[in-house]
Amino acid sequence: MRKQLVFAFIAFSFLLSACSCAKLPVDPAFRGLEVHHPGDTALFAIIGDYGQDSPKEEEVAQMVKGWNPEFVVTVGDNNYPLGSAGTIVNNVGKHYGNFIYNPDAPADRVCTGRAAEEKVNRFFPAPGNHDNYSVPAIKPYLDYFTLPGDERNYDFIWGPVHFFSLNTGTGGSIASETKDWMKDKLAQSGKPFKLVFLHHPPFSPGPHGSAGGTQLPYKDWGVDAVLAGHEHFYSRIIDNTSPKTAYMIIGNSGNENLYSCNANPLDANRFTVAMCDNSHFGAIKVIATTTKLVFEYFTVDDLAHPKDVYEINK
Repeated sequence: MRKQLVFAFIAFSFLLSACSCAKLPVDPAFRGLEVHHPGDTALFAIIGDYGQDSPKEEEVAQMVKGWNPEFVVTVGDNNYPLGSAGTIVNNVGKHYGNFIYNPDAPADRVCTGRAAEEKVNRFFPAPGNHDNYSVPAIKPYLDYFTLPGDERNYDFIWGPVHFFSLNTGTGGSIASETKDWMKDKLAQSGKPFKLVFLHHPPFSPGPHGSAGGTQLPYKDWGVDAVLAGHEHFYSRIIDNTSPKTAYMIIGNSGNENLYSCNANPLDANRFTVAMCDNSHFGAIKVIATTTKLVFEYFTVDDLAHPKDVYEINK
C-alpha cells in the first residue's frame, strides 16, 4: 500500500510538471483590484495604434524609453492585424517588454525585463478593434497582459492621477454597465486628476469620424481628459461647449499608414481642433503633479522640442 501511494505521488508530480506551461490562476490581490501607487508626482507616456512591429514603432519606443517614464498607457490597437497570439510578442513585448509584468501569461509569452524583476507592472493598455478581432474575441490580449479588474475595463491610481481604461470593442461603443461603473468610481475618487483612455475617439476629424458610442458627459463626471486612438494621427480637440475636458488622439505611434486630418471636419461652431499632425510618428509625454498636468507631444524627428504642449491646472 505504501509503495502504491509513493507511485501515485510520483505520477501526480509528473502531471503537475507536464502542465507547468498552462496559464495558472493569480492571487486576486496581485491582479490589482486596487492598483494604487502613492505619491504626488508621476511621469508617464501615452502611445496608440503602435503594434505593427514596424521600424517606426521601434523609433517611437526608443524615444519613449529615453524619457524614463514610470509607466506607459496605450489607447489600443496593440497587436495588428488580428490580435493573434502568434504576433503579440513581436508587436508588443519586443518593444515594450521592460514595462510589462505578466507572470500569468503562457510560458512562451512571459516578459522578463525590468518590470518582471521588480514585480511591478508598468504597462497599461486599452484594447482596440484589432485586439478584439481575435477568435475568441480579445483572448490573446487577456492571456498576455496581467491587468486590474476584468482586464477589459479597469481603473488604477498612480500618484495624483486616477486612470480609467475602457474597451470599446470593434465598433466603438461602451457597455451600459461599464458607464455606470465608471460614473460611480469617478464620483468616489479623491484624486486631483481623472483621465479616461479608450480606442474609439468621441470626436474626430479623421476618416473614421466621431464615435457616438463613446460620447459621454465626461465633464459632468469630473474627467479632465479623454485619450483615444483609432485615427492614425495626433490631434487635440476642444469641445467649446465643455472646454474643461480635453480630447486627444494619439494614433501615430507605429502603424505606418497615416490618415487624413480633415476627412470628416468637425463643426467649427462647436469644436476647436488645436492641432492635427499626420506627417510624423510620435507619443505623448505627461508630467503630473497635484496641481498640474502637462501633456507634451513629441515626434521621432525632433526629440528635443515638443510639437504641442497642453496644460491642465487645478
